[in-house]
Amino acid sequence: MTPLPAAWLKGAFFAVLFSALLGLHLGASAQAASVTFPLPADGDRSRYGFEFALLQAALNASRSGNAQADQLHWSALPMTQGRARAEVAAERLSVVHSFATPELERQLNAVPFAIDKGLNSLRILLTRRSLLPKLAQAHSADDLRELRFGVLGSWSDRQLLQGLGFKVESTESFSGLFKMLSLERSDVIMTGLLHLQQVNLLLGEASDLEWEPRLLISVPSQQRFYTARTPAGKALAERLLRGLRRLQQSGEFDRLHASHFGEQVNVGNGRRMIQLLDKEAAAVTPAQP
Repeated sequence: MTPLPAAWLKGAFFAVLFSALLGLHLGASAQAASVTFPLPADGDRSRYGFEFALLQAALNASRSGNAQADQLHWSALPMTQGRARAEVAAERLSVVHSFATPELERQLNAVPFAIDKGLNSLRILLTRRSLLPKLAQAHSADDLRELRFGVLGSWSDRQLLQGLGFKVESTESFSGLFKMLSLERSDVIMTGLLHLQQVNLLLGEASDLEWEPRLLISVPSQQRFYTARTPAGKALAERLLRGLRRLQQSGEFDRLHASHFGEQVNVGNGRRMIQLLDKEAAAVTPAQP
């Protein structure tokens, strides 16, 4: 047998090596990404059901042709929104949803898409039955300044209300929030239209609490997804934005939103609008995706 030329053997070796490296690269690119999302502090996954479903849909819509389906997981432990934001910043979680604030825009990488369609800018008030006559007379933000607003400590509303000079009482749990209101340690809880059903489920048998029927409080804001301010976090944010825009173009975003919130969006119809702050003073002006 005639020996093969050394140059041919060398070329064949590098061809095989290149093919192997290319195969490894393509295999890695086709691997599924693992994305983690925070489990609510009370462990009730349904509270973030829309956001979880929207994340999965955006990942699917932005997946390249040769890639496997991404693995979206809840965090192993439940946590408050404040802790979830810190976990994302430390890269121990992939993504969190939150109301946009200047501080959060500096700390994390925002996905510039209003996942709540701006509807959480519109709030109604949960209060004690005894305060309904007083609230019926309110026509401006100044008429609300005597009230004590109950908030969770991790809510962006806490800083917003305090910055505007409103009285704020904070706690770390929903049960504590309702208890403060019942025990007259706070006067109202401001709730976005899209969260009414969740709050009603949490209220249980609090028979002394009612939704104020006449007022609609406007607080310019929007909910967004946030990732870490790292190359990986930026890449995930860019991918989510591509997916969300594709869902919007196909109409799937509107269908998914309607399937989770339905008639809740109509609760504000016919109410008297009170602007809590004008758009120029808003922390973040809602932007259209």
